[in-house]
Amino acid sequence: MRDVLDVCRLCRGTPKGIAVVIGVLAAILTTRLHAPVLRAASASEMRVLSHGYVDGRGKSATAIVGPDGISNITDIPFPHGGEISPDGRRIAFDTCDRSNRAIAIATLDNSESRIIEPVFGESCATVRWAPDAARLSYAGAYDYLLHVVDLVTGADTALPYTFLATGWHAWSPRGDAIVYETGRGGARRIDIIDLATWRTRQLVGPQQFGGCEVWAPDWSPARDRIAFTSCDRKLYVINADGSELRHVAASAYAPRWSTDGESLLFLSGRTLARIPADGGRVQNLGNLPYYGGPFSVGAVR
Repeated sequence: MRDVLDVCRLCRGTPKGIAVVIGVLAAILTTRLHAPVLRAASASEMRVLSHGYVDGRGKSATAIVGPDGISNITDIPFPHGGEISPDGRRIAFDTCDRSNRAIAIATLDNSESRIIEPVFGESCATVRWAPDAARLSYAGAYDYLLHVVDLVTGADTALPYTFLATGWHAWSPRGDAIVYETGRGGARRIDIIDLATWRTRQLVGPQQFGGCEVWAPDWSPARDRIAFTSCDRKLYVINADGSELRHVAASAYAPRWSTDGESLLFLSGRTLARIPADGGRVQNLGNLPYYGGPFSVGAVR
């Protein structure tokens, strides 16, 4: 409004002044009517990054997940997928490029990118962000160990006693431990490693599930609770100390916690679903644009 009043002071009652004012006001109104409206992010919204395949070719996209479902689907130029950062602005990924294989980070539009650490191995490595986004971890490379990379110093530390850490893993909310799946076949289990002592302990495995494999652990960002799935596609939540194992949902795959830790997102076929962390009604959020690969969750900022 102030700019309109400033223009009116130029009028001075003359025909020429009036004509100038009319022209300037028209320009101001046109600019405001056609300017993009920036929608403030709701506290309940999250940004989801999904990966899948179309005609055998890798595709990735982001979408906004709100109270009513999925919206704002946007393709991004990362054919092998990756892990969205906690603030929802960057992606960490394995380039999976035979000539220049490395762990890298980039903005979601790939306008800025940075090579972090060369890697080797037949399959693409699974990458995760630490809660403070100052470190990355990856698994599934040539030595089958978990690795932690300091993004400030560049130091890459292989974590001992994590052999056969095949992919899925997640950081504790304090960044002092990592939960990960390890082993093969009916011996597969989920362990936790303390990053200060490198001491490992079993969380769940054959003792609770027999020959039914357990996999895809994800640690709540708000509490010491860990979600995972079993070979019969059941979703469970357990406390990080191994207590209170609870069955939460059926027909579930690849669980990820919401950014506030109050609910769990998971795949059921192509559908992205949500359920309260303590169980309850499953909400169908809609179909992800690409599926067949994992998805990750970050904030909307």
